[in-house]
This record gives sequence, C-alpha cells and structure tokens, in this order.
Amino acid sequence: MNRWRHQLPVHSPLSVSAWLAGVRSVIGGNGGPAHAAARLESLLKERYGPTGVVLTESGTMALTAALLGLAENRKETEVVVAMPAYSCYDIATAAEGAGARVILYDLDPRTLAPDLAHVRAALDHGATAVVVAHLYGCPVDLTEINRLAAQAGAVVIEDAAQAAGATMHHRPLGTRGSLGVFSFGRGKGLTGGSGGALLAFDDAGARALQRVRSVIGLSRQGWRELVTLAAQLVFERPGLYTLPAALPFLHLGETIYREPQALRAAARASCAVVAATWALADPEGELRRGNAERLLVALRQQPGFSTIDTTAAARPGYLRLPVVASPHARRAAAEATARRLGVMPGYPVALCDVPRVRRRCVNRDDAFPGSRLLAARLCTFPTHGRLAVRDLIRLDQWIRTIGASGARPGPPRDQLRVDRDVPLHHSI
Repeated sequence: MNRWRHQLPVHSPLSVSAWLAGVRSVIGGNGGPAHAAARLESLLKERYGPTGVVLTESGTMALTAALLGLAENRKETEVVVAMPAYSCYDIATAAEGAGARVILYDLDPRTLAPDLAHVRAALDHGATAVVVAHLYGCPVDLTEINRLAAQAGAVVIEDAAQAAGATMHHRPLGTRGSLGVFSFGRGKGLTGGSGGALLAFDDAGARALQRVRSVIGLSRQGWRELVTLAAQLVFERPGLYTLPAALPFLHLGETIYREPQALRAAARASCAVVAATWALADPEGELRRGNAERLLVALRQQPGFSTIDTTAAARPGYLRLPVVASPHARRAAAEATARRLGVMPGYPVALCDVPRVRRRCVNRDDAFPGSRLLAARLCTFPTHGRLAVRDLIRLDQWIRTIGASGARPGPPRDQLRVDRDVPLHHSI
C-alpha cells in the first residue's frame, strides 16, 4: 500500500469553472449576486417543486429557521421538537439556536429509521415538530410519520442534508414533509463551500417561511468559501490529501458540537458555485451507488459487519456507506490504516449523551438502546466518485482482512432489534 496515499472520506463535485463563477458573483460579473441566488432558487424549485424557498448560510441555519418559523409568536410560544437520538450534532445546534425544547426518539439500528413507537410517544408528550434525518443518504419512508404527526397537529421537517441523489417512491428526499432542509456544505454531494436551503411544501411550511424571512440577516460575499473551495480543488487528490489530513487543527473527520450562529442568507459565492455544479450532482450520485454496491458485496460476506436495510421503494444516495460493525471491526475503523482508506467511525456519542443536548432534553433519562448501539458500533466507508479501482480493491481487502482476523461477528439481525416500548419521562 502506498503510505502517502490518503483517501478523502467524502467528496462533492467541483470544477475550476464553477469556482470562477463564484468569483464573478462576488466582484459583480456574471449577473451579480442577486442573479446567483435567483438561479439557485430556480433550480431548487424545478427539481423539488416547493411552494417557497429560503436560502441560508448553512443547513444548520436552515433547520434553525424552520424551528423559529413554526412558533406563532417566538417570544411566547415554545417549539418542542422531536429529533433522533443518533444523528449529526448540528441538528441539536439548530434546536439550541431556535430556543426549542427537545424530545429525543430512538432509531432502529437495522435501518437508521425512526422507532415509530418512540415518535408516537414524543407526539403524545407535546412535540410540535418532528425532524427526520436521512443519515448517510439512507432513505426513510415518511408515510407513517406524516400520518402520526397529522393526527397530533405537528409539523414534519425532513432533514435532507445528507440525502443528495436519494429518492423514496421515485421522489427526491426532502419533499415529503411540510418543510425540507438541505445543505451545501463541504462533502454534502453538492457544495458551495457553505450554504443551505429551507423549502416549504404545504400551507404550514409556507407560513413558517413567511415568518422567518424577516429575521434572516444579509448575505456575506463569500471570500472565505472561495478560499475553502480552492483548497478543495488542490488537495482533493489522494496523494495530496495526506497534508491536510495530518493537520489536527483542521478537525477533518471529527464530530464537533458547533455554537449556534446568527441567521444569515447564503453567501453570494456559494449560491453561484452550487448553481454551476448542479449538473454534476446526479452523475456523482450514480458513481456513489455503484461504489457502494461493490463494497456491499464484500461486507455481506463478512460476519464482522451488518449492513443497513432499505425498502424496495428506496434509492439510497450513499453519501457514505454505513454498517454496524463488531467491536473489533469498529476499533479497526478508527486506526490509521483505515483512515488512509477513508474508513471512519460514525458519530462517537449519541445525542442523548451529549451534555449540552441533555440540558434541553425533556426525556434525557430515557433509554435509547438503538442510538447508543449505533454510537458504539457504526462505521462508514467512502463511496464518492474519486475512488479509483485500486482504492476499491484496497477497501475490499481491508474488509476481508478484518473479517478474517479473528473478529467476533457483528450483532445478528435479530439482536439489532431494540425495545419498542420504552416510555418517555419528563425530566425537566
């Protein structure tokens, strides 16, 4: 193995021409900043068919805006949001930024989908919004969740930040709730260096967008994003990515709880770059699916890994390929050899065990066995289009080596089932 080769864990397609489009939007060419935002809004409307669009500086801000918009009177009415106990920490940052109370629900580790019994309990205990995340591009069917939320008078927010290229029932993810949250940050399948979007799909969503427009600050030009994107163009090759991967202060691949930020509109350069790379996202999604299917062949043959189930109606985007690993394989995924191949552990701590989340959490003392199992066992594999044949061969060899190295088997499918009747207790 080439010791200087260090594979990116994620990749979003980017071109020099797209970067130059970002530069022109900042300095006033190419129609100017208003044109860039209008072009991106047009593309979002064409693909997703929303009733309204708000562009934000990040996906986290888009979710914060959604929660703020759901409050009839933000000074008097408190939003209580149900969200997964295992997910990206940024959804908790969004809840904190919106001043929302949190009720966590558990996930099924076999599918990464919400445990419906826990969602029902959260709604019974006063949740006014339900956030559903499609982790790593694995689609969740919202049919039953939408039904439960409608019965309770709650709003469903579909977090499609990791869902680039994925569909459910032939519809793009992010379109089946009242509100859809999208992210154009680094490694999201479609990037502008930063950026997010909040889309409305019904009257409740449209009202939320209308309320929140007045509290979103003006956009930045986006020079910071242009610098970040220039670095991506230079260092995204495996032979060069070794340098930034070796610099700990960049925090590449780390899971960090970020502080809430004041809401801003999307940076001008970001809008232009996302619009310019829009046509590259679908081919990249096809490459991710093809690479994931190849890796799944090897993973399904090894007792140390349990792959994630998806329904026949789902077409995953596989931003990364998640699996539930044996303890041995999970430890191996954190070692330097695995990191060089782009293999990484998942989120290291369930949200129910993050101190800042617990302080806002109504049911912080409940059991979340599925989410805690995922925190302990989940690891992910790269799937992006920059993987060469030799990279896939090396990943295949790593999978088989770990499987043949005396690793104890991963959890059997029946042992991944968790208690569906864990009650919710109001701890605050």
